[in-house]
Amino acid sequence: MKFLIIDSHKGSLKEPQNLHWLNAKQIKDFLIELGHEVDLVWSYPTVNEEIKSGYDRIIFNHASHYSYVDYAWLQASPDAKLFHITNEYNLGEPRALWMALKNGRRYEVIANHSPDISKIVQKYVDSWHFTNLNALIFNPILPNKQKKDCVYYGSFRKDRETSFRKYLKGNVVISTHQKNRDKFQSIGVNGPFIDRINWSKDGLMDYKTSLYIEDEITHENYNCLANRFYECLNYNVLPLFDASCKNTISLSGYDVPDYFIIDNESSVKELTENTPVSYQCYLQRWKEKAAREKRNILTNISSIVS
Repeated sequence: MKFLIIDSHKGSLKEPQNLHWLNAKQIKDFLIELGHEVDLVWSYPTVNEEIKSGYDRIIFNHASHYSYVDYAWLQASPDAKLFHITNEYNLGEPRALWMALKNGRRYEVIANHSPDISKIVQKYVDSWHFTNLNALIFNPILPNKQKKDCVYYGSFRKDRETSFRKYLKGNVVISTHQKNRDKFQSIGVNGPFIDRINWSKDGLMDYKTSLYIEDEITHENYNCLANRFYECLNYNVLPLFDASCKNTISLSGYDVPDYFIIDNESSVKELTENTPVSYQCYLQRWKEKAAREKRNILTNISSIVS
């Protein structure tokens, strides 16, 4: 079977290393391992100079309305079955896919959230497949640095303001883009700030613990354990879970002891400075489960799209 995977990443022809593109690459490699022919394109300036045809399946990964990838890719394979892989409940359809839908084509969704909280227009969707896409980022390394401090990383999210105010009071290093700092400061969060985590260099290598909070909507709408949980496992970092994430933890199937679930800022400092020896045992168990999850998810995705 011949597949085309279209990732939303916008950049140069050089292979990017961002999270979503890496997921697309893993899916591509797994499908090739199964004997399929697979092309992967993304939003680089010359992407439309050679539009290929004859695809049996076209898979969109993530979404952007600003992608260079032209609708002509879909027109060139009018009989291809269409899929959209998304792990962001607040994003809709990719632009080229939307054009196909408005011209009568339909598609299937593979997501780590339910359609109830999605911005995707349901009337064009034939099937909705739930699977934990976040575990695809699991790829453990061997940290080689002395660890200290707790880190929170990511952009400013309106749906996390209550948690930001609760925990970001000076004992957690905040890794974020410079443009986000004013947003944090506007709600009384004043750092300490550092630049965004550089995943191509040290990643989470320096950190002992990481604050795990989630959007309020996902407290009651299961969205799987986030990428940051699996990134913690990659770097042997202990995630400290806000108590409001208990529903997510329970549904995930991971055995998380109560003393790694916190409800105040002082617990962040205490657990970072005096981390229980047992945390290494839990990390090892979680890693073993994550490795099984990842293989099962790739198998499940290949089964859906084949």
